[in-house]
Amino acid sequence: MRYMQIGMFCMPASSIIPLHNHPGMTVLSKVLYGAAHVRSYRWIESAGSSINLSKARPAKVVRDGEMSAPCGAMVLRPEEGGDVHALRAITPCAILHILTPPYSSQDGRHCSYFRRRPRSHPSGVLLNRTGGSEFVWLEEYQPRHNFIIRRDLYTGPALKL
Repeated sequence: MRYMQIGMFCMPASSIIPLHNHPGMTVLSKVLYGAAHVRSYRWIESAGSSINLSKARPAKVVRDGEMSAPCGAMVLRPEEGGDVHALRAITPCAILHILTPPYSSQDGRHCSYFRRRPRSHPSGVLLNRTGGSEFVWLEEYQPRHNFIIRRDLYTGPALKL
């Protein structure tokens, strides 16, 4: 049996869903009305490195653009990258978000938030823009205590298929 989580984000103009992840999850997002800017990243893994989200890590930009209704859906798959992303409402908008499998802390699928680090990392590696690709350093952080994603429409468990 597979599970999914469905959410609807109704966002006023200029509101932001900060840079966050969906580890090991497939995410389908569709702008139902309005326009939003999406920026997503894929982690750059180096040989022999272990994943440590508490330290800054390099990531490659895989999407940086606008989604305006009517438009197709954006699908983020863990094996293709882009599961670390942020959304900013350009106009008032509504975004349908379907996640499978759903978030589950006990299964290692919890939401983490990230921020960009300065153009150079303490290790001395600089931002690289070769070949049209942009590489940045991202580090996990805890949002301010007053940060809230309101869950007004649906607060129940994940749906079973």
